[in-house]
Amino acid sequence: MKLVELLDLARVVVPLKARTLREAAIELAEAMVRSGVASSAARLREAVAATLPREVVTVGKALLLHYRTDAVKQLAAALGVASEPLRREQDAAKEARIAILVAAPPKESSAHLQAISAFARALSRREVTEAILAAQEAEDILGAAPLADIELPGYLTVRDVMVRRRLSVRPETTLGEASKLMVAHKVAALPVVSQSDEVLGMVTYRELLRNLLPLYVKRLSGREFRAVPRRGDETVDPHQIPVREVMDRTVLCVSEDQALADVATMMLNRNVERFPVVREGALVGFLTRGDIVRRLLGR
Repeated sequence: MKLVELLDLARVVVPLKARTLREAAIELAEAMVRSGVASSAARLREAVAATLPREVVTVGKALLLHYRTDAVKQLAAALGVASEPLRREQDAAKEARIAILVAAPPKESSAHLQAISAFARALSRREVTEAILAAQEAEDILGAAPLADIELPGYLTVRDVMVRRRLSVRPETTLGEASKLMVAHKVAALPVVSQSDEVLGMVTYRELLRNLLPLYVKRLSGREFRAVPRRGDETVDPHQIPVREVMDRTVLCVSEDQALADVATMMLNRNVERFPVVREGALVGFLTRGDIVRRLLGR
């Protein structure tokens, strides 16, 4: 399926009258209503007007909005090009002239994610955004060679679901510093990477409990528990230990191009909670069981 097949002349707005992202979302929703893909025009208008999607993907000079709602009959997209940059009300520093709204019924979660991913990849290509920005009317956009040639993949990949480049630490980072990052950002694991972003290991709650818990138990109870580790006869403050000394080195990484179904099966068979995602050996993202469940089953 070609990416442009998700669009329709009635759902391409050139130029957008909107000045803000919220106004653009409403204008593109109206284009969907006019094209007949809305099963309930009132519910679609209400959903878009009430709040922006929880996630707005910023890709170069474009803003990608996405909804899963039973207010539409099928997976569809609307695209608009504004004469002036659109502003995001909550972040005035970020602006773009291209806005795309992707909507799908809840049961089409896989196709919805594929469409979002395909649009994001397309809009990251300079020749695609230049062709869209140069368009004078809807026909110009639908016929733009770079956009018209892009196909939706037949299956979900890790790229479609992963969280792009979460926090990471260097081998020399101390365990105390790593623990503060994990608590502050509410993450259960931190990849340890080299200067070239190669994944060397992982620090998780398990490493924190193994190395920091004895110290805190000693403080709280007043009893004599030996802090770990020890170097000779000297007890070392575990907060000062470099993560390279305690990290889990048996880390399995996955590629962003791997089929999501294969990776999910691997998670279950190996009882693995999370995978670093790499491209040509360098860390580019993170994938957890929770990411898969939230993106596929979340409403």
